[in-house]
Amino acid sequence: MDRTHIFFSTVLMALSLNISAETIEINGTERQYEVIKSEQPAPGVTYSRLRFTDSSFQLNVNMIVADLSNPGCRVETWCAKEASRGIEAITSAASRLTSENLKPVAAANGNFWYCYGQNEYPTYNYIPRLLSIRNGVLVTELNTGREKWDGGAKRNGAVGITSDGHIYVDYFTPDYTLKMPTREMNINVCNKGVSAKYATAGELGIYNSYYGRDTKFMYVEIDENKKLIIDEEAADATEVLLDIDEGESWMTARDISFTVKSVKKNAPAGTLGDHDLALVARGTTKAKRLAELKVGDKVQLNYSFLVTGSNVTPQFEQAICGNALVMRDGELTEHNYNEEYNSMIYSRTAYGCDADNRKLYIIVIDKSTDPVYGKSRGCTTAEMCQIARHFGCSNLANFDAGGSAEMMYDGKIINTTTEATPRDVANGLMIFSTGMSAAIDTVISENSSAAPVEWYSIDGRRLSTEPTASGMYVRRRGNSSEKIFIEN
Repeated sequence: MDRTHIFFSTVLMALSLNISAETIEINGTERQYEVIKSEQPAPGVTYSRLRFTDSSFQLNVNMIVADLSNPGCRVETWCAKEASRGIEAITSAASRLTSENLKPVAAANGNFWYCYGQNEYPTYNYIPRLLSIRNGVLVTELNTGREKWDGGAKRNGAVGITSDGHIYVDYFTPDYTLKMPTREMNINVCNKGVSAKYATAGELGIYNSYYGRDTKFMYVEIDENKKLIIDEEAADATEVLLDIDEGESWMTARDISFTVKSVKKNAPAGTLGDHDLALVARGTTKAKRLAELKVGDKVQLNYSFLVTGSNVTPQFEQAICGNALVMRDGELTEHNYNEEYNSMIYSRTAYGCDADNRKLYIIVIDKSTDPVYGKSRGCTTAEMCQIARHFGCSNLANFDAGGSAEMMYDGKIINTTTEATPRDVANGLMIFSTGMSAAIDTVISENSSAAPVEWYSIDGRRLSTEPTASGMYVRRRGNSSEKIFIEN
């Protein structure tokens, strides 16, 4: 076939139905379960449906394990309607993100989001709480300032994935820095409201295309009832519009260079327009300092995340964040017991990784009655951790649950949600089949004598020339393919 990139036909290999019962020790009691279904929908990806059958512990568990060392699969953050604000059906997002090179295999919901009854509603309605990164672009920040939701970064469980397929599930310590010609400033928020009064120096926010090109920047304050409100009359900001420099791309943990295209002082809320980045500062100090910029100046943006457990700062290509890290190095954390949301019997969504940081775990547990598989009681996060650990998961973060707990598999929501119709949600992680050969498991040096014929990015996109940037690539010569790590 005369094609540069041929997808594998998806062959579902059903390993068994109602495999002989096994047990897992949960809270000191052996709990019996059966593997109702186990399939491999793509290279490196396994889907399993588990049924716990004890009368006092009936559970329906859906689990995906994806080996990201296999080039046949890729994981990306999906954002509702490709925006920092909004909700969307997971199946709709999967249809929207299907391409010649990427075919969705499975997905689940992700971050909690601002909703009715919270102090930020309706100002932040449908904006994900905490960290979200899609293809290297910061969509929403892991806030250590004004928000510090549910205890802040020292409690929140974040999931980050690098371009070469390493997964980190841990506490992340963020650093957001703007490097100007004469000074550096800390960035407070991304694609959210900027306050003049919260801190003595004011706040500096950034906006990119995920916020919307025609949406006015958000000037906010906190009223006497501690409600976050939009200050419609404010005209006290410094707004700077910038374009990304040629040859640059968005990515964490490195400086990204931009050129200043316009500077406005004492500005009412403007918009991003056709530019790549907006810097908006309010408050006496930060607005004044940002106003030092001039058209033509070069600035660098750097947003990085220190992984506490391994003390490294990876270049994350994808990231999402839940309310708490509930298992670390195979040990349950205190967050299973010191928050009612985690200790109650509930439906669950969680993301985890193995000790080698190569396998991604996605777990969705129902609190509902399935017409085929029966009643599922729901569980605590501690019970969920013990199930995940049995299957090789080392670190696990808890995510939005209740009616939001959803897993998409084979183009449909596979679990029975607590609502009659699966809920639209804000974001999550999605696993794609890239069509790359599952046999590509050799990493060789870039100075190999084998002459390259075709080069591909690790997500399966064919490159026009031999890559020069550092990273993992696939080199294909005839019927032979190899993973190549280039280091400059």
